[in-house]
Amino acid sequence: MALTDTRLRTLKPEKGKDERLVADGNGLYIRVRSARGEFTRTWQFRRKEKGRPSITTLGTYPGLSIREARLKAAELATKRKMSNETVEEVASQWLAERVDHTHSKADQVRGYVDRAIIPELGDRRVRDIEPSDIAAVIRSYRDRVAKLPRARTGGRPAARALLAVFKGLFGYAVANGLITVSPAAQLTAAITGAPPQARERVLSDDEIRFVMTTDIKPGPVLRFLLATGLRLGEAYNGDRKGQYWIVPASASKNGREHRVWLSELALAQLEAHPWEAAREAVQNWATYKAGGWTAHDLRRTFSTRNNDMGVAPYVVEKMLNHTFEGMMSVYNRATYDAERREALEAWSTWLLGLLGTQPADVVKLRPAARVAAMR
Repeated sequence: MALTDTRLRTLKPEKGKDERLVADGNGLYIRVRSARGEFTRTWQFRRKEKGRPSITTLGTYPGLSIREARLKAAELATKRKMSNETVEEVASQWLAERVDHTHSKADQVRGYVDRAIIPELGDRRVRDIEPSDIAAVIRSYRDRVAKLPRARTGGRPAARALLAVFKGLFGYAVANGLITVSPAAQLTAAITGAPPQARERVLSDDEIRFVMTTDIKPGPVLRFLLATGLRLGEAYNGDRKGQYWIVPASASKNGREHRVWLSELALAQLEAHPWEAAREAVQNWATYKAGGWTAHDLRRTFSTRNNDMGVAPYVVEKMLNHTFEGMMSVYNRATYDAERREALEAWSTWLLGLLGTQPADVVKLRPAARVAAMR
């Protein structure tokens, strides 16, 4: 039976006892104690956490009214009921309910959770996690990655990816009422450290000749990147339609579909598609064996050389699927399809002219000693 002020004022311990506990409902109790002929009435919120009783004292009556005690109890009941889960439990729910069904790189997300989040915060309650806890985990993970032999950017890209995973995880917790505010919401990439200096690497003529003639497994992919200006991920996640390579919005950095005209040189590389070399293998080869340039430097070379050849900058930007800034982004909706096609054909002609021979899939290889030196 719910308590009333009239009943509270007359509540006493039962005969022969010094105290009495009376329930109001929803975990709220009033504890009445007798001492030297005087009575004290104390509000308590009682619950069980993982099978163990827990008691929280809220205040004494009448200093704390029935209404105020009920509000406090309701707040505690909601908080305890909805946010008692551990980070590991919530992460498991998030992965199963959302990531595995909607994320294009679910395995990578799961990897970050298993490697970085669970070992550090898995047994902590979601409601107890602070922004500083997340920042500490991200920095620690960044430093661990930076020590790996393949690390080239101090672990910052991995740290930024981990931050995104944290935001997704705690955003899920908020959406499901487990917490009211995400501790990751206000964290930015600033916690991952100073950004690296922008790369300026552009391949020399000799390096371009090597790309065009090499018979290593990543060769067709590297030539395709050089001929089209595509990112590595766009080359692996796109698809051919007629004489165009279509990068879907889901695989595009700016979230817009990208259509690239395929010259005969680019088409020649697709004869070996699907490529023998996996995406990671191409990236690793370029990182460790290319002599200082990366797969993305092929894209920069594509841009720089086309600008040098006199292609209008806005056409080059469209070939790269960059988004115009300022007023151009509002008023300039042209796609420049004809200009892009003409530029890509001219670029392929230039590449073949640099060799003075046929497309790269049928040209003779350079001397073995020179190729071996560049591997």
